[in-house]
Amino acid sequence: MLKIYGTKWSAGYLKQHSVPRLITMSLLCPLFSKMIMLLIGHYRPDWVPGDIGLYFSTEKYDFNMTNMLFLPLSALVFFPVFYNANRFIFSHSARRQSLNWLRSGKWLSQSRALMWIGAIITVNVAYFLFSQSNAYQHYFTGAIYPLLFLLFVYAIHRHSLHTVMILWSLTVYILLLCIGDYVTPTNDVNLITSLMSVVTVFSLALQYLAITQYRYRTATYQLASHNENNPDTGLPNNRALTFYCQDKSHVTLCLVDMTNLYLLGKYYGPKMIIHVKQHIALALAQYKEWFKGVYDPLNNQLIVVISDDYPVVSAQKLKDTLRHMNLTWKDSALNLNYRLAWAVLHPGPGIHVDNFIHQLAFMARDTEKNIVNIDGSDASLTNNISHLQSTLSNINNALFNKHVLLYKQPIKGKDGDCYYEILARLEINGETIMPNVFLPIITEINCCAAFDLIVIEKSAQYIQANHQRNVDEKLSINLMPASLNASGLARKILAIFDRYGVGPENAIFEITEDQAVTDSENAVSNLDLLAKSGFKLAIDDFGVRHSNFERLSVLRADILKIDGLFIKNIITDPINHKIVASICDIARLKTMSVVAEFVETAEQYEHLCQMGVHYCQGYYIGKPELCFR
Repeated sequence: MLKIYGTKWSAGYLKQHSVPRLITMSLLCPLFSKMIMLLIGHYRPDWVPGDIGLYFSTEKYDFNMTNMLFLPLSALVFFPVFYNANRFIFSHSARRQSLNWLRSGKWLSQSRALMWIGAIITVNVAYFLFSQSNAYQHYFTGAIYPLLFLLFVYAIHRHSLHTVMILWSLTVYILLLCIGDYVTPTNDVNLITSLMSVVTVFSLALQYLAITQYRYRTATYQLASHNENNPDTGLPNNRALTFYCQDKSHVTLCLVDMTNLYLLGKYYGPKMIIHVKQHIALALAQYKEWFKGVYDPLNNQLIVVISDDYPVVSAQKLKDTLRHMNLTWKDSALNLNYRLAWAVLHPGPGIHVDNFIHQLAFMARDTEKNIVNIDGSDASLTNNISHLQSTLSNINNALFNKHVLLYKQPIKGKDGDCYYEILARLEINGETIMPNVFLPIITEINCCAAFDLIVIEKSAQYIQANHQRNVDEKLSINLMPASLNASGLARKILAIFDRYGVGPENAIFEITEDQAVTDSENAVSNLDLLAKSGFKLAIDDFGVRHSNFERLSVLRADILKIDGLFIKNIITDPINHKIVASICDIARLKTMSVVAEFVETAEQYEHLCQMGVHYCQGYYIGKPELCFR
């Protein structure tokens, strides 16, 4: 019972168990009270004073029936008045909230609510005045009830439920007060019982509408609350940040990009990422004078609202706090790398918080600093945002339209034979874009495989055109590690070569020896299929990445390309000389050809040939030339 009716007087009016309370308090209790009164009047009339004896008498049937209607009506209608009055008198928090709301003046801005309250007061005052006139009271009474019902049904869906119920209580009191001037229990019992029945039924309907509307508003609020929070971390998301910013003239936002959190999450699992974000948010909550809120835009980032008064100091404070934060997961220390980008957002038409966050994230990744301000002092970075976004759009368009230029650089053998490495460039608006510009972006947007397939198709077209001119040129084509990880890449390559009638003897595929290549099942499968189909494989940049010697047994390569880092000073540096000699010895044991890159002089060329290098590539051999446009 306590669970249903509450353990204190302020427990849950309109909130929960409303129907049982409504039936019990407004119907059963008044009827039970009337039964006790009648029993006392029947068996112990001497207990009842004469002035109120009529209410205890069992002889006045009509009066008792009318009185039995009044009791539920009074309990049903006047309960909100006494409930809210008690809350205001005895509850300090309720009284403080009400007074603060009145002092704030927010109620003055609610014009529709004020107009509705004014209409209710006007109708009640008019009814009271007309009830004093015997000439008009019957006509006005007939019209007042439908009008009041419409006004309250309208209000129950739009205004404060407690306000509506309190005003309904006062309205019913005025109706009952004024109707006594011409209707009494002694002259027309049928009329007054009918009237009370109508008011009771409408009061019940109004209570039910209030309960339904309260539940609807609660569900809507909870749904909106869930929509404004990340379900995993429980932190407010971009939607909540948008609502927070819309009423502000300016907000200083700082994006925290945890660059290695995704990689750590692959090993420790997604719960570790949730733990890290919650731990950071909890730690920053201790410095409310610096940090006004923490939002979770998903990915590996957090958005911190920092102090508008001291943004530079707050950003530095945030950096220091993160740097000295001890993060652990299952007794393992987590060493996170942070990059911060902050700026002042001025909400307004055309300003979208999501786009602003994307700009912050882009600049946080692009900058070499650990913390960057893309406002004011770093205005050049702000200008670069639109340029970088334009570059991204241009690269996407170039890939879609296959605007890829092929250059070929000769690789000359010591026996005089020659083949060519294909070097790809993008053509954007008539300008040639170098790989150091577009390759990082292509990798970021996961378009490596699409780009490599375009290069392979254009290379096959070039070989086919050479065959038609009786020119025989072998091409060496680069494959990025991310492309090799794509499922079915080798089958697509074979389909391209079949379509243009080009055999595997006309192409070599260069791969960068990388951890991702040798550890990926897709990459190993693609390389095996290419090798079995007759294509030769070359390992590019050998010696500068992972433990290449160990992985030679995994990769079925035919050619080793020595990185130019060891070639530039090979004449004067004995260490580089030893490294190149060791690579040549290993290649000889595995019957692999060796290619030296960045050969710039005749002296280097002769020296490398004497060491056992089979092919050389560099400006001494030949510069890249455009294959065809």
